[in-house]
Amino acid sequence: MKETKIFSSHISSDYPENFDMKSFYNSLRQAATSSIWFEVSETVNNDNHRLVFIAAESIASLQSNNVNKLQYRSGEKTETIETDELNFWDKTAEWQKKNIPENNSHPYNGLLGFSSYDSIQLIENISLKKYAEERESSQLPLFKFSLYRYIYVFNITLSQVVCINNYYDGESEEMTEMKEQLKNTLNTGLNGFLVSDAEEKDCTEEEFLEKVNKAKHHCQIGNVFQLVVSRRFSRNYTGDPWTFFVKLKNNSAQYYFFLEEENYTIAGASPETHFSSSDGLAIVKPIAGTYKKTMHKEKDALLEKELLADPKENAEHNMLVDLARNDLSRYAKDVYISKLKTIEHYNNVIHMVSQVQGQLNTELNTVRLIKEFLPAGTLSGAPKYKAVQLIDDIESSSRSYYGGLLGWIGFNNDINTCILIRSTLFENGMMTYRAGAGVVISSDPQKELEEVNNKITLILNTLKEFRSYTL
Repeated sequence: MKETKIFSSHISSDYPENFDMKSFYNSLRQAATSSIWFEVSETVNNDNHRLVFIAAESIASLQSNNVNKLQYRSGEKTETIETDELNFWDKTAEWQKKNIPENNSHPYNGLLGFSSYDSIQLIENISLKKYAEERESSQLPLFKFSLYRYIYVFNITLSQVVCINNYYDGESEEMTEMKEQLKNTLNTGLNGFLVSDAEEKDCTEEEFLEKVNKAKHHCQIGNVFQLVVSRRFSRNYTGDPWTFFVKLKNNSAQYYFFLEEENYTIAGASPETHFSSSDGLAIVKPIAGTYKKTMHKEKDALLEKELLADPKENAEHNMLVDLARNDLSRYAKDVYISKLKTIEHYNNVIHMVSQVQGQLNTELNTVRLIKEFLPAGTLSGAPKYKAVQLIDDIESSSRSYYGGLLGWIGFNNDINTCILIRSTLFENGMMTYRAGAGVVISSDPQKELEEVNNKITLILNTLKEFRSYTL
């Protein structure tokens, strides 16, 4: 591929107190074939500020549509190359090098995108049967990361915005136009969104209980210590997924995201960090342990104590903290548990959360690095490799995007990605969502089913905001 130089310009300014960020993004996305909203309540820098990345019009992208092919795109040129396990990541690093701006760019400049659960096949020597069976029915790639022409990073804490313009050699910079766009945003309003009242499931409740018992059996005979078993739900829909996302944002979460591509959209409100790093400090935050809230302050305070004392939830949590520590120790030094078993509240559940951190080796290929942590132990089990194999045998369908990651990779090697849970994939008139529960020897199958139902409530309650139709 002929090399084309990329340049970058940026400017920082305040934005008005009454600025309508949702209308601003909505107007940008309607004029672009690809765009993203990535909102981070966790730290992206050491200041712990709340940031919203809004980006539109991809000028370069890297994606893999299957385990043997890597697709480069720069401007109007697309090249698909055959790869193998020996050169795949060398080719990835080559693309990254070619698509870093020539001049000094802002620390927030970088790639935005996602990687599916199924992309574990690019890292581990493993083939997923369910993925192979369903691959032809979806246009969702294994992963895709893009460099966008227009990137706006809003610092909600400081009411400031950084405008970043990436462009090719020979093109004009558009900083003036980007600033004008901020001033002249019209209230575009929301388009309609309707959802079918018929929900399809990849297994019945009775079948799911049986899957939990199978997982327990594998724990009992020593194949794994813990295994996450999930269910897939789906409905037909018509209209604009952005309208669904706007309602979904009324729920509490650490991350909010809306990634729109030509053939698919991913939207969600995730509570869990997949991997983050800032100035070489790497963080993994395992969430394991879930109770349904009562919505009464005093009762929920008692539930916190019950959750922290629950033997099953603690056993699961301890294993996954150890797994996170082991994963991070492969790429960082001075790894330690900085927070252990804290309680976080979300709309309908409380979670037990820990934090593991260490000093990262910043010479690593960042795209490959985040994939090395896929899937998170909280979405697979321990030991991870065996858990992934068993999940493929036990579950009824491919996980696809669910349990993957979405987020930002800075050109300065800072990273912030979340786990794709409490989220939905919109594709071919169908919205798909999923939830799972961690199974250990002492698991009660009925309670694991209830945990799945509690986790999916976020999506279901949002859907209640919309008129449904009967097929």
